[in-house]
Amino acid sequence: MIETFDILFLIVSVLGVSQAIFLIVLLMDEGKRSFRANRWLMVFGFSVGMSFIDDTFDPFISPIVNLYLVPVFAPFFFAFIPSIYLYFREVSGNPVSRPYRHFLVLIPVTAAIGLMVYLKSTRMVANQDHVRDVGLQIAFSSQGLANLVLLAIVILFCVSFVGYMTGIWRLARRYLRQANWQLQADSERMRRWIIELLVGMTVLFTVFTLTNLLDLFVFHAEWLSLGVKVGFVVVFFRMCQVIAQNPAIFVQAETEDGAQDNLPERQETGQGTDAQQTPMSRAIVDDPGIARIRTRLARIVADREVMLDPLLTMPKLASAVGATPNQLSFVLNQHLGKSFFDFVNEVRVDEASRLLVEEPNRTILDIATEVGFNSKSTFNQAFKKITGHTPSNYRQNNFAKSNS
Repeated sequence: MIETFDILFLIVSVLGVSQAIFLIVLLMDEGKRSFRANRWLMVFGFSVGMSFIDDTFDPFISPIVNLYLVPVFAPFFFAFIPSIYLYFREVSGNPVSRPYRHFLVLIPVTAAIGLMVYLKSTRMVANQDHVRDVGLQIAFSSQGLANLVLLAIVILFCVSFVGYMTGIWRLARRYLRQANWQLQADSERMRRWIIELLVGMTVLFTVFTLTNLLDLFVFHAEWLSLGVKVGFVVVFFRMCQVIAQNPAIFVQAETEDGAQDNLPERQETGQGTDAQQTPMSRAIVDDPGIARIRTRLARIVADREVMLDPLLTMPKLASAVGATPNQLSFVLNQHLGKSFFDFVNEVRVDEASRLLVEEPNRTILDIATEVGFNSKSTFNQAFKKITGHTPSNYRQNNFAKSNS
């Protein structure tokens, strides 16, 4: 007979599987220019989804069958944190050259769990012990080699947790400093996403690890385990919500021939320390890339259409140029001496200056909205900053000159 707790666990597990599938579908729809980073969130979603699938079997299968399934599902727990770490490496502009190495641990873990299951199953058949698998924790009552193998797996997981979470926090801190330096129009959106993901994953992984330790060494923490599962469902739901509301939240550039402008890969050595690599110095774009970006910027400025788009953002302009937002921001700041806002406003004000003189009967608000400003006050402020005159004074002075 299925108990109330089993029903709750089943409901949460089904919700978790559906949320994991939905997250992966959303990430796949982001397109190839988001794939390099999003693939790691897909790995994370798939790994957590596998644990939810495992949980859906629990109320319906015998303890011995449940035990035999442990080597199939339990190793995926060791893919949770590395996948998030690789995602942060990607978005911070410091991708891993051979990311598969971070998942090689699944091979010995699977072998160790298989050995543990073999040792335990022989005793289960003899003693008819009851085993319930809730995540990584397995309540072994037997003594001997099985417990030693389990203890080794738990220690390995804890060491992995501490190492990867430390790396994730360092990467996030470095990225957030870089986002401030870039002065991007959309940096705040990406900052919120990174902070929310960082805090959510830190809390979730910490509670998950502590719950498993309690379950193994103190008491069988069924309700705590259920709470962790609910936490994963909530995190999945929030991730889906943010990604659905902000399509392509992180993209990489695409060149004219359709190839991606991959950020330079680095070996996982001391080259990634703060002292050796500042946000400005971490190879954003080379000299030919700078020349290419400046040429395309000039072409876009001459065409005007993109620059006068009122919804223009740094990622949109970077996509039109064929560069990453990081690369475009670097060229604007370091080679043109302008922020994104100043660069866009100068083009818009230049176009507005022409319209103010050539079309004297049009209202200033009408011209302001045509060149991409969302309000008259914003237009007036930008116009005076660039020209030293208000739009009305500029129109009067230049109209008088043209009639003199």
